[in-house]
Amino acid sequence: MSLFIGIIGLPNVGKSTLFNALTRAQAEASNYPFCTVEPNVGMVEVPDERLVRLNEIIKPETCTPTHIRFVDIAGLVRGASRGEGLGNRSLGHIREADALVHVVRCFEDDRVASVGGGVDPVRDVETVGAELILADLESAEGALQRLRKAGLRAPEKREQDVVSRVVSELEQEVPVRALDLSEDEQRVIKGYHFLTGKPVLYLANVGEEDVPGGGAYAERLKACCGPDRVLVISAQIESEIAQLPPEDREVFLSDLGLEETGVERLILAGYRLLDLITFYTVANEKLRAWQLVGGTPAPEAAGKIHSDMEQGFIRAEVVSYGDLAAAGDMDRLREAGKIRTEGKDYPVQDGDVVRFLFHV
Repeated sequence: MSLFIGIIGLPNVGKSTLFNALTRAQAEASNYPFCTVEPNVGMVEVPDERLVRLNEIIKPETCTPTHIRFVDIAGLVRGASRGEGLGNRSLGHIREADALVHVVRCFEDDRVASVGGGVDPVRDVETVGAELILADLESAEGALQRLRKAGLRAPEKREQDVVSRVVSELEQEVPVRALDLSEDEQRVIKGYHFLTGKPVLYLANVGEEDVPGGGAYAERLKACCGPDRVLVISAQIESEIAQLPPEDREVFLSDLGLEETGVERLILAGYRLLDLITFYTVANEKLRAWQLVGGTPAPEAAGKIHSDMEQGFIRAEVVSYGDLAAAGDMDRLREAGKIRTEGKDYPVQDGDVVRFLFHV
């Protein structure tokens, strides 16, 4: 399964422009509210220099990178949770997202209408945050009513207690991600896909004149949300970069004082937000990269490929990317004894090249 990121924000903040830059698609992007009616969905290949090098060394028949699925929904407005604008219809499209990117307007432009009346990133974050809380509260209250009618058997009672706590905290405008839930409690409510339980990265969409520093509006956003959770990007510039031939992009970035595109920084930030790593497999002349949460045991990593591999896991043969890149040949590593055998407790590491052995 690919990483799934939902793109949210008020209307006219640059979401669709960003989506076009990410996917090189042609989603409608206009200066009036709700130009995005149905969600825009795009798959974006994750840049991976290690995979390029492995492809050169191993020379497989096929080479498959990891991807991120981005879904850009209609702009939210005050009252979205009650159906204002495109309301809950849009929110339903991102219920199962792994994380959210909240695009916040941090640029002045008289040609682009501002739904809230003037540029105010803090107000906009609060508006969208409040709507997500209200949407979760409606969902949690409905679930709690159903659970109370279902009786008091142990599993339902446990679930009822956790959902009841969620309702109480949401009523106090506390998002689910801010609750100090145990691992067991998190498992109990995992299936509810609470919007406020998802990690959020705030994207300050700035004007060209504020690249790369960010400007005053981006600084206000960082002060509100924390500098580690804010990424500064100009969606318009990224859209222009996406249309350039590869050989011209480096020059364009250099002229702007940038080392890499905002799209690349966004993808990497998404990995950091969810503590993801990349590991690689080679089987049947196929080289493939896989996304995985850091610290995942080898059997669960095998399960990313196929459930039978997790259930029948025997052991894993592992070599680090660094060793393989340096040796330039798998046979040399085998002769040098650098291909390790790992068991069920081994946490797969970023850059591992793995061969899983299992029984059917």
